[in-house]
Amino acid sequence: MYKWPVRLCWCIVCVCSNANAAQILRAPTFTTSHAIIDYFYEQLDLAVEATQEDFGELKVVRVAIPVEEERQLRNLNEDIADIAWATCSRERNELYTPVAIPFSAGLFGIRLAVVRESDQSISRVDSLPSLRSLVAVQSSKWHDFMVLQQNGLTVLASDRFSAYRAVERGLADFYPRGVAEITEEMAAANVPQLTIAPNFALRYPAFFIVYVKKDNALLAKRLTTGFERTINSGQYKALLHEKAWFQEAMQLLQHRQFVDLENHQVDDKCMQAGKYIPDLLGVVKSSSDKPG
Repeated sequence: MYKWPVRLCWCIVCVCSNANAAQILRAPTFTTSHAIIDYFYEQLDLAVEATQEDFGELKVVRVAIPVEEERQLRNLNEDIADIAWATCSRERNELYTPVAIPFSAGLFGIRLAVVRESDQSISRVDSLPSLRSLVAVQSSKWHDFMVLQQNGLTVLASDRFSAYRAVERGLADFYPRGVAEITEEMAAANVPQLTIAPNFALRYPAFFIVYVKKDNALLAKRLTTGFERTINSGQYKALLHEKAWFQEAMQLLQHRQFVDLENHQVDDKCMQAGKYIPDLLGVVKSSSDKPG
């Protein structure tokens, strides 16, 4: 006869405990280390904080096991994580729900060429036709591989760090790397015989965004709302511009000839992320710039 009161008390404890507990957002852990990855989490934290009052308390935790981009996405449907960071594409937009905010302000779509210091042929590149006479190397796991191929370039398949060795050994003429990550990655690869071609940069629409599970409309709405709020308040842009990797990237782009490529993998949903980029790349106004 004492079972019912005990069960009632246990239920009351459970309900109270759940009512006071914060919701959890499980974010992925990357397989590589770079200062830009810490920045991704910082922007996420700002967006979550900006929506606490109207969407409820939410705590970001990181999944313990590091995974690559494709695995991040699959983890959404397997209920291992709640978000994934990935390059936006038409195919992915059909499988998952995109939150179309460009985390790297489109800089992953601007590529500098890693070349041999002794190779003078790269200095003559000033257009797409002149680039087609050379051999690129790229990871076949990345969307960039298809972008290069679809624009008529000869591309050797490799992985992230083996690609540097391919250029060193003359198997390829250049390795396109994102302007925001190139110097830190070259240092990690330890390639003193290689350098960054000084005269040109590849440019194509590529947006590194957050995805959520297809049916998780509430989280997609919350994150979109949060990021738009931090963009409108200036927090998003201020955080971006204070980062050393961003400042270095903007310096590296000075006085370069841009070779524009088409990216057939993006759709209108991806291009929505592009609308933020002109403002994000613009100069941050100081308090003295504000009208009195």
